[in-house]
Amino acid sequence: MGTLLQRLVIEADGRYFTPDERRQILEESERIRDRLAAAEHLERVEEPVLRAVIEEMQGRYPNFSRYHDQAWARHYRDMQLVLRAAASAMIVNDPADLDDRLLYWLRTMFAANNYTPEFVETCFARLRDIIRERLEGPSADQLMPYLDRAVRVLSDFPEPATAAV
Repeated sequence: MGTLLQRLVIEADGRYFTPDERRQILEESERIRDRLAAAEHLERVEEPVLRAVIEEMQGRYPNFSRYHDQAWARHYRDMQLVLRAAASAMIVNDPADLDDRLLYWLRTMFAANNYTPEFVETCFARLRDIIRERLEGPSADQLMPYLDRAVRVLSDFPEPATAAV
């Protein structure tokens, strides 16, 4: 799925943009400005949000660190990667970019390490919910589809034979 700008460039191959195409590009540039502002808001709340999610998850899954070396530090990093990839995908307005850049690979890593879908869904749903609470209105609204997608994609794998959470 290409972005509006990619589509317009492909359609205008070999010619200049029409007045309508130029108008669409200018309108999109305003929307990009709003999405950049949302990413800046996310950057400001990232660390306290991640710490809050980790603290909650440690209470819910006290045995997780017994199964994985540096479990919580690595999971913090995984959540951080998801937030940053979601922000990038939001800026370019391309949800498929999030899947291709990170979600499919990370889901494979979770399954390979015997995480359960429930653990992953709980964690990333809490991440989404706390972001929603801490971000200002329009910023949260723009980011939510990407975080909803992360919850769905990341937790969509079979139960492991032996759970390690």
